[in-house]
Amino acid sequence: MNFTDSIRNIVKRLFGIDPIVSQNETNILEEQNRRYKNLHGVNLTAIFAGKLSALTVTESSVEVVGDNQRAQSLNNSIQAIWGKVRKWTSIAYGTGGVLLIPYVSGGKLFTDIVPQSSMVINRINGDEILAVSILADTSVHNDERFFRWTDYSMDKTGTVTIRQRATNATGGPVAFDRFPEWADIQEEMAITGCEHLPLAYIKCPIDNRRNEALYGVPITYGCDDLMKEIEECLEDIRREYKLKKPIVGMDETLFDIKNNRRNLPVTGLFMPTTPGGLDGASKLWRVYDPAIRDSSYYNRLVNLYELLEKQVGTSKGILTEQTSRGATATEIKAGLYDTYSIVQLMREAIAQGIDRLAYAMNVLNNYYSLSPMGEFEVAFDWSYAMIESSQETFNQLTTALQMDAIETAELRNYVIAGETLDEARERVAEIQQAKAEAQQAADLLLQQQLALEAQRG
Repeated sequence: MNFTDSIRNIVKRLFGIDPIVSQNETNILEEQNRRYKNLHGVNLTAIFAGKLSALTVTESSVEVVGDNQRAQSLNNSIQAIWGKVRKWTSIAYGTGGVLLIPYVSGGKLFTDIVPQSSMVINRINGDEILAVSILADTSVHNDERFFRWTDYSMDKTGTVTIRQRATNATGGPVAFDRFPEWADIQEEMAITGCEHLPLAYIKCPIDNRRNEALYGVPITYGCDDLMKEIEECLEDIRREYKLKKPIVGMDETLFDIKNNRRNLPVTGLFMPTTPGGLDGASKLWRVYDPAIRDSSYYNRLVNLYELLEKQVGTSKGILTEQTSRGATATEIKAGLYDTYSIVQLMREAIAQGIDRLAYAMNVLNNYYSLSPMGEFEVAFDWSYAMIESSQETFNQLTTALQMDAIETAELRNYVIAGETLDEARERVAEIQQAKAEAQQAADLLLQQQLALEAQRG
């Protein structure tokens, strides 16, 4: 973030509040964020976060449902942030939590994606956050970085006060009108009748093993020692391959000597030896080519990978080769159950977060009169491809249809991707109508043929 002061101290100066989170806690959060963003070496936390985020949201969708302009407006805004779902889900897994913060600029609704390390909690009631300060955005002008801060607080009457500030790297305030992208943001506002703060906070579902749970923890929380062992093993393997260089030892009498210097090729492959060769035998040259101890190193590496998967709480298949998947959904689910459990918990957190985000967007729509008011619901369609056999599921749905347990549209909805259930019903009705008309035409033709034959007879 390139601050010259801590985020906690900047918040205290900007908004005149005393956060309940300690400086040590904010330091830990920043370190977790730094580790996740680290681009050097093998980033195991980022690997877990990326893999699990893919399993969590791939082929899944969300929709704001309602027959009115407000629902359509909210759906457009939700779809915009859902288009980045892999990114912010990975941040939640990798850093411990992510915030989705809607705001209005130029009459349009946008959403900031912020890691929890940029959040300072100021007041809570149980698990509900009542006051929080957030580093919401950054901007670079003339090679200087500036920061936009947002402070939220809700009182007992349900009134939410939102304050916006801009600072330079030292935490000194600067005017909003210096930045075109922030110029239309309202610096202070109060919204009445709120149930929650107008933002969404999505935590990684890993237990922090402490009584207090203000912040989430990364997916690899508590695995530092084991990850260090893995890094050391990878370094040993790298060194083994680097040091493994064949050498051709040649009797020094085979080289030309000029000005007391040996004219050796620059490749480093050849090495002069005393008469007798490398092993003292009576050979003028001999190849020294030691075997690489790769099997021993890689056996240890795989064992460490498996142990890390167990410590994190996932099934095999994140770092190691996935175990053989059975043909039935039951066998598939059993083989991936640990990973599926984490994915399911994260999906619940995402669903709650998107519900909160839709609520926050609705509040801002009301405040700024962006669209006419209207009822809406948030509907999720999660993919279960990781634990299902598509053929078995299709057979189950076909059997259920034959038993009149489901309708034809539900079977079509499973087969045709991207089609809603209502769209499937419409299409099924069209198909059935077309078949009925074709049958009527065939019956009429048959009757005409029979009548013609009767006349002839």
